[in-house]
Amino acid sequence: MSFNIQDNSRLFSLPSEVRDCIYSFYLFPSHDDFVETLRPHQRFLNSEAYSQPLPALMHTCKRVYQDMSPLVHGQAIMRVEMHGSLERRIGFAVYGTLRFERLRKFCLLVPLEHPNWNRWLYFFADVLSHCTNLRTLVIDWSPRPVPSHNWAGRVNQKKEDEFLQAVLALEALHTVKIHGNAPYRWVAQLHGSKRRVIQDPCRWWREPGLDF
Repeated sequence: MSFNIQDNSRLFSLPSEVRDCIYSFYLFPSHDDFVETLRPHQRFLNSEAYSQPLPALMHTCKRVYQDMSPLVHGQAIMRVEMHGSLERRIGFAVYGTLRFERLRKFCLLVPLEHPNWNRWLYFFADVLSHCTNLRTLVIDWSPRPVPSHNWAGRVNQKKEDEFLQAVLALEALHTVKIHGNAPYRWVAQLHGSKRRVIQDPCRWWREPGLDF
């Protein structure tokens, strides 16, 4: 692979913080960037390293490659997808080789009407157990609230506790950013763990066909 060093480019006259914003915008995934599977453990955890092509911009010159490498190799996005009422698919949007131990930022997208915990929680907890250096977790939460006064509500609270237990087990975790209408008790427990918690009622992700 050959690189063209272009230090005189106007891009590199910008502050590094501005360049990172440009790279982040460029790297933001589309729906087609997610590779989905019915067997996520086999595809993403238990097999040889999963990989996708590097973004084209990284191949333009060595300086851009060096600039973008921390962002490209340090983040991944997991999306839970339901086809009908039973078929669960889990997808990842990544560039390069997916190595959980080098991730610094991980995003979880749950664009469902109901949590459907049993379809993805076990796998999610396994993924987090491999993310030993994770600093930032982004949760984009679409499911509507579940009342806690009945049997279904009690089951949901138990699953929420398992979810939070997996998150709080991340020793290096510094920041949790929650988009959407997440339960208040999540925020309370995360605050109690002295993590930095950022709440945003607006969804981070938009499904195809929805206006921004």
